[in-house]
Amino acid sequence: MTETGDLLFCVVGSDSNLISSVEAGYKGARLNHVGVAIDLYDTMFVLEAIAPMVRLIPLTAYRKQSRISPSGPERIMSARLNAPYRHLIPPAISYGMRQLALPYDSFFMPDQAALYCSELIVDMFRHANGGAEFFRETPMSFSDPVTGEILPGWINYYEAFGLEVPEDEPGSHPGEISLDPRITIYDVTEAVPGYQP
Repeated sequence: MTETGDLLFCVVGSDSNLISSVEAGYKGARLNHVGVAIDLYDTMFVLEAIAPMVRLIPLTAYRKQSRISPSGPERIMSARLNAPYRHLIPPAISYGMRQLALPYDSFFMPDQAALYCSELIVDMFRHANGGAEFFRETPMSFSDPVTGEILPGWINYYEAFGLEVPEDEPGSHPGEISLDPRITIYDVTEAVPGYQP
């Protein structure tokens, strides 16, 4: 049963996408999105940063967007903060709710003018932790994990906007957050790509 503060990792769009291709998550899961569950007025919502902005949507809609097709299976991995850290949830959510309608960061840049999904989660729990890092930021990779070469898809994506790929800039990834030992994965749908129970 989903509770307030649960992290809901998922796949939006194709199983093979540029975001999930660069980092494996918990037990090999290839994830490209994450949101946080919030119970409001006895209805479960998910706070997420997804184009075009930070928004709050019903959990049912969040689960639906994890399907490739309307009748396809959901691709969701659910996680809960371990007991010693749950006191961070109320201030994290309070901070996150103040980011509603902030633009989505399509370029994954390390600034606060716009946010991408895992950046929102990192910022929420950093704020709740008194400004100290909780979910860590690491040098971002846009490279093939095997060859170490930046994936052509990312090169083309950034070139279309006249930008360089921000390789090694500080950032975060849903897959990396799913590996954090301070959370417990408690449910994984069978369709999550790459996941090996």
